[in-house]
Amino acid sequence: MNFFRKNRTENWIIKLFKITDNKTAEQFDMQSCILSAIDLISQKTELKATDFDINYRSSSKTLNGFKKALKKQKEVVYSFVGFNSDKTNTYFTIDNPMLNWTEKPENSSIEISIQIASEFADLNTIELTIKNLITSFDFEYGYITKLPSNYDSGTERKIKKGLFSTSIEVNETDHVWTFHSVGILDGFIKRLYPVNYLNKSHLSDLTTKELILKYGIIENISDNICKWTLNSEEIESLKNNEQIQKISIITNELGFLKTDKAKLFKDKMELKKPVANTVYKT
Repeated sequence: MNFFRKNRTENWIIKLFKITDNKTAEQFDMQSCILSAIDLISQKTELKATDFDINYRSSSKTLNGFKKALKKQKEVVYSFVGFNSDKTNTYFTIDNPMLNWTEKPENSSIEISIQIASEFADLNTIELTIKNLITSFDFEYGYITKLPSNYDSGTERKIKKGLFSTSIEVNETDHVWTFHSVGILDGFIKRLYPVNYLNKSHLSDLTTKELILKYGIIENISDNICKWTLNSEEIESLKNNEQIQKISIITNELGFLKTDKAKLFKDKMELKKPVANTVYKT
């Protein structure tokens, strides 16, 4: 027995996605979504927001100052809000990349990614938070999982530790999701998770619908979104299921990339030119 090994804590990882074109990206109320996320996390965890970033620049050190700075922004492409995150492992990011591109693709996605240390919230609390965000801001797909604290919330992979540093590797898998996630409106999922938020397109395929009704628990969240909850045994039974593999954009062998749908989705989401407008108004 290793008496020197510390107990590894865990974090809830929550991600919600909304597919956009240029018009819907501009219409999405980033400011309201950010402030709602702050309020919800603060209410549910009793943690205070302490660290702020707007458009990749550090913002005020107080919540009131951050709110004032947020109102001054013509466009919010990205924001980070931490809740004393160095100590609590609790924070969220939101990005709306379509606003930052000069040569825009047909589609992109708004993503909010939330990490909350499990000591501050249980699953029911997390689900209530997500339900509020989905119904208020029309997110179209998402999921909840729980990962050890030495995993990165963005890539959902283990953080590599060197002698004097840590690193997070972005690989092909991450790019596959970035440039094919429009598939969530055509019955595709990222991969299977313990809690999956699905839209009507996921239930339009009869084979997928039969699986969803056979395994786990399904519950309507809104007129357009349902929650599909699976236990560990059900996930184990389904992870190699032919239909689940067929509708999963991310698999071990990335077989999805060989399909006609992969090319169609990439054509919609791939940047026309790798040029970004990185000058932000403050």
